[in-house]
Amino acid sequence: MMAKDVRMIDSSMIYSGSISLRNDKFLLNGRTISKEIIGHKDSVGIVAVSGSDVILVTQYRHAAGKQLLEIPAGKIESGETPKQAATREMAEEIGHSGRLEPLLQWYLAPGYSTEFMHVFVATNLRKIKRGVLDDDENIRIRKMKLSTALKKCISGEIQDCKTAAALFAYSQSD
Repeated sequence: MMAKDVRMIDSSMIYSGSISLRNDKFLLNGRTISKEIIGHKDSVGIVAVSGSDVILVTQYRHAAGKQLLEIPAGKIESGETPKQAATREMAEEIGHSGRLEPLLQWYLAPGYSTEFMHVFVATNLRKIKRGVLDDDENIRIRKMKLSTALKKCISGEIQDCKTAAALFAYSQSD
C-alpha cells in the first residue's frame, strides 16, 4: 500500500532471476525520485530455544566474505506458509522440530529490498533427521547460552542484524 502522497510514475525490470532488480520512478513531495529495488522472496527466521540455550548456525556468506553466526533462517518457498517454511528450515539447518510461535515480523532492508521476514520462537525441540542443505550452505550447528549470544551481539562477534534483533527481541519477550 502506497502512502497517499506518493505516486508511481514508472517501473522497469532490470533483472529477473532468484531475485529481481527493478528501477522505480515515483513522485514524492513534488519531486521525481528514482530507486533501484531488489525483489526478494519473503523469509523466516527462528530463535530455537532449548532451556537457557539457543541453537545458532555458522555458515559462509559470500557477500560478507566470511562465516557468520546466525539464527536458522531461509526463504519462504512458493506455496508455503511462513510456519511451514520455518518448520522446513529448522529441519534442514539444525535437525530439529518443535513448537513454533510468532515473535515478530519486519523488513530486512526496506530502503532497497522487498524482503519481509517472519520470526518465530521454537520450543519443545526434538531432534530429527537433518534435511538436505542447499548447495550454497555449509552449516555448522552452535548451541550456546542466550546470555552468551547476546554478549556476542554487543561485542560485534555476531554481525548479522536479523540475528541480533531476533535474539534481543526474544530476550525481552514474556
